[in-house]
Parts: sequence; structure tokens; C-alpha cells
Amino acid sequence: MTAIIHQGAVIHCWDHLVITLRRADGREACFLSLYAIAYSRSLGAGHVALLEVHDAPGGPLAATLTDDVGLGGRQQERLQQMGDDRMLRSGPPRLARFEREPYGTAGFGFRIEPESGDIGTIHARWDDPEPPFWVDGQGGAFSPAEDIWAMFVGARRAWLTVGGVRVPGEPFDDGVWTPRLGRSLSSAHGAFAEVRVEPVSGRAIGTDRGGPR
Repeated sequence: MTAIIHQGAVIHCWDHLVITLRRADGREACFLSLYAIAYSRSLGAGHVALLEVHDAPGGPLAATLTDDVGLGGRQQERLQQMGDDRMLRSGPPRLARFEREPYGTAGFGFRIEPESGDIGTIHARWDDPEPPFWVDGQGGAFSPAEDIWAMFVGARRAWLTVGGVRVPGEPFDDGVWTPRLGRSLSSAHGAFAEVRVEPVSGRAIGTDRGGPR
């Protein structure tokens, strides 16, 4: 038997890393949604990060940072079409340099260096990772428009600094994932090797020496 080939067209392939931190009083302290895009037929490739920090040095901060302004704009448009109102608060995409801190036993991270001087260096860390688990989202498990697969990793600890100043807040156990995963997930997590494919009728189709099946 050979490997299974899904007959739908590949839409996107990326790592999607998220940090949401809450203050002790339950208010959101910050939100980071970072896409490291390896392939997208509609967006292109590169990095896009949506950042909101409510207690940043100098006041509240909302920005879309990217290493390709065109890519950033296309991702903004995609998310807005999906009903993401955070993008409406972030303003036009702004250029930045992205440096990945590789995934190891201690965790993983990113440094983001905005080109403009009004936003300091952003350092995001996902620490003390839980064991990763693989998710098969075929058949509308996540979306009727896309079959989705990913390796999910929750982080027990996470933090974010802006201009060297740490944002107050901690990750939390987020039950919003339970209807789709059957379990909760840390609000600081990564979806690695996330692949989105156009669904086809039935499940994936494979071939063996006898032909298609």
C-alpha cells in the first residue's frame, strides 16, 4: 500500500502560534497571533503577526506586523472576511523582521523587530510545552470549507515583552476548544504544520498497486 493522497487542492500550509494572557482580574492583557506561512496559493509566503497589548509601554498597542506588506494586507483581508474584528483595530500592515527561536524541550519563541521606532522589539515565548498531539480535521471537524490537519502544542507557561518590558498576565486553560477537540487547550499554543485543503466528497483517496481506491 502506498501513502494516501488527498484529492483536494492545498490552500495553506503554515505554523500558527498564539498567546493570550490574562491579568489577575480576568481582563485580557495581550494577544498575539503569528503566522509563519510556508505556502499559500492566495496569500504568498512569509510572516504576519497580529498584536494587541493593552498595557504596553506608552499606552495600548494594536498592530499588524509582517515582512511583506502585501502579504500582511491579504491576511488582514482574509481574517476580516472570517469575522475577525481585531484586524479592524490594528491599522495598515507594518514592516518587521522575524526571528524564530526553534522548538526544543524548553519551548519555542519568536523575536519581532519592527522597522519603525515607535514599537520596541517584541519577544514572545511559549515555555514548558505539553506533549504535542496530532489533529485530523477532515470532514468539517473544523470548517466545512477546509479540511485541516495540525500538530497542536500547548504551553504551560508563556510571556511576552515589548521594548524589554514584560506584559503582565498569564496563560489560561481555554475551554473554547472543547467542542472541536474534545478537550481544552492552553491559551498559549502552537499549531505546527497546519495544512488546509479543499474538501472533497468522502474522505481522502489513496492508491496502491491495484490502482485508486
